[in-house]
Amino acid sequence: MAGRLVNALGSSALAAEAFSDLATLRHMLRFEAALAQAAAEAGLIPKRMAPIIAKACDPALYDPVALADAARHTATLTVPVVKALTDEVAKRDAEAAGYVHWGATSQDVIDTAMVLQLGEALPPLLKELDAIVGAFANLARKHRRTPMLGRTLLQPATPIALGQKIAGWASDISRAARRLEASFKETQVVQFGGASGSLSALSSDKAEPVMVSLAKRLKLELPAAPWFTQRVRVAALAQDAALVVGALAKSARDISLMMQVEVGEAAEPSGPGRGGSSTMPHKRNPVGAALVLSAAGRAPMLAATIVAALPQEHERALGGWQAEWPTLAALIETLASAVQAMDEVAQGLTVDPDAMQANMDATEGAVLAERATFLLAEKLGKQKAGKLVEEALAKGGSFVEALGQLERELSDEMALLGYSPKFVDRLLAELKRK
Repeated sequence: MAGRLVNALGSSALAAEAFSDLATLRHMLRFEAALAQAAAEAGLIPKRMAPIIAKACDPALYDPVALADAARHTATLTVPVVKALTDEVAKRDAEAAGYVHWGATSQDVIDTAMVLQLGEALPPLLKELDAIVGAFANLARKHRRTPMLGRTLLQPATPIALGQKIAGWASDISRAARRLEASFKETQVVQFGGASGSLSALSSDKAEPVMVSLAKRLKLELPAAPWFTQRVRVAALAQDAALVVGALAKSARDISLMMQVEVGEAAEPSGPGRGGSSTMPHKRNPVGAALVLSAAGRAPMLAATIVAALPQEHERALGGWQAEWPTLAALIETLASAVQAMDEVAQGLTVDPDAMQANMDATEGAVLAERATFLLAEKLGKQKAGKLVEEALAKGGSFVEALGQLERELSDEMALLGYSPKFVDRLLAELKRK
């Protein structure tokens, strides 16, 4: 993993901690302690051994650098961790050392630690996503009838309500967040299958109670069977994490465009040192949007790597699951960076209705051309109406004045906003139901 300086724009403090060396060791050793306790409870190992093993499961006792170096000789971190744990237990009780990692395999430890790390990292992110949706929903409600230029292909189109744009952001973020929440819950299962998924090292009458106790102690669900090479739950989480980043990036893209000085319709929250330039004091950069868009550039490929690892061989794979853990960690850190950045933006986003009106006025009514065409078509037919509107636009000056007979019809709210305020209501009602 990159250091904090290199990854300053690609993670958050919370996510970086969840996937730190200390956290990784803590969760791997949690598995080993819980396994010893479950095995002792089931009568698989002597009861006095469990607390001895558990006391040695303190991550502070181990050197992450040495463990990482040793892992490259075994293609798994579990082997050096279990060896170091066994040596530490042996210092306390030589007999107890023989019961470390009883019945488990390397992937049991790695997969369960990964699941536990997800359990640490994702719930705060889901809560933060709800806060983003709530902030956007409140802003959309406030601006239900605030007119602004709708833009298609980056050009002025027809007026819309600002609230519809913002409620649209909230809707997609909420939809993606609910998908992520569901796929996250599916990952919260223990991995425990032994060498090839049959728990053959455990007697048949002991396997069930050990599995149940292990899952309970780790506060995880017990799956129907080990999932060593059934990785859809991991890939689904990766895809949904990338979707959340993409949904956040949609709002970031819009906000950054609305922040351009010549547009001036929105602004990220300001503060000492925020958004400044190293050489241009006048600049107020969309830094939150930049962080989200940066994440959107990375997340799809990280998710694709995990999806590409799905075709894993037989009962345990060579290279596939080894590729997942660091990639998933990077993806969740990327997600966390985007969520944190957009939360800061959403809570302090300001909009300028006067600038929006000025931008519409600058078109001299041309944005009402569609509405004018359909009003005229009721009497003249669509072809004649279209030709008349084109001629009025070609004259230059105020389009509304050129079609003076429609000035009243074009100035009412329906002509300006159409059904847009109602769409705001529908989107906000949908959010309440989620």
